[in-house]
Amino acid sequence: MVDVIAIGELLIDMIADKPGTPLEEQITFNRFAGGAPANFAVGVQRLGISSGMITKVGNDFFGHFLINKLKKAQVDISQIKLSDEYKTALAFVGLDEKMTPSFSFYRSPCADIMLKEEEIDEDYIKSAKLLMCGTVSMADEPARSAIFKAIEYAKKHGLQVACDPNLRDNLWHFKDPREHIFRVLKDTDIFLPSLSEAEFITGEKGEKAIEAVLELGPSIIGITHGAEGSTLLTKDGKFSASSYKVDVVDTTGAGDAYAAGLITGLLTNIPLEKIPYFANAVSALKITRKGAMNIPSRLEVESFMKSYKTLNNN
Repeated sequence: MVDVIAIGELLIDMIADKPGTPLEEQITFNRFAGGAPANFAVGVQRLGISSGMITKVGNDFFGHFLINKLKKAQVDISQIKLSDEYKTALAFVGLDEKMTPSFSFYRSPCADIMLKEEEIDEDYIKSAKLLMCGTVSMADEPARSAIFKAIEYAKKHGLQVACDPNLRDNLWHFKDPREHIFRVLKDTDIFLPSLSEAEFITGEKGEKAIEAVLELGPSIIGITHGAEGSTLLTKDGKFSASSYKVDVVDTTGAGDAYAAGLITGLLTNIPLEKIPYFANAVSALKITRKGAMNIPSRLEVESFMKSYKTLNNN
């Protein structure tokens, strides 16, 4: 069994070759494995925490590519279902001049949306320590009910529940997702929004948005500020860290890498004040590489942090 389970989308990122060019003008794309929960599962595995994935993909060449990718990353794939009726989801990704991604999804309907609550294995979940979810697959049924069933099992058996909202407005068919997010937050221990997501969810701005999220249920909040760094808030205090300056290649999956670093820090008892630095380093190394799952190992992260500190102290 595994320590950490991620539930949600596993999909194909088709990343455009020419940064700074609109998607409609792109001619060539490169295929990468993606999906925020899957990126996270690979990330924690690379950082030394055993992980598994609950999802559904099409019984097609994309689906088999994704399963093989996770298998090679040593993520447990026993709970990945294959669908003969629905195809694997695609996301076409364009990068602007700053290598920040924009997405155009081809996923309605697709396989991960069709994950059913009766396909959630309670015994599999109860053996873990933490369940991670997001909101992309939660935008549609029956996957929404499947995710809530997984959360129900997690709370029943004493797991921590983490949520990275990863909001994509257009996937909600222009409906307000906050009703479902509030429901998740009641059972969430660790919440990992960007500042803009916290502001959208609470209707507050800046620090007030973060304080408002704490009142909704989570005991730990990790807030990313993009190039400005990140902040970890707990009952024991507030801990911030600036970002690392690196040569940016692709920021796709940067938030997922950060989430993997933060959760790894919490589960391996890294001191709270050091966790934001560790999580920022995971994200920083990821954005020097193309593809959302191209997440560094723990050894790479620790070596990077050591060399970065030495370089900047001279």
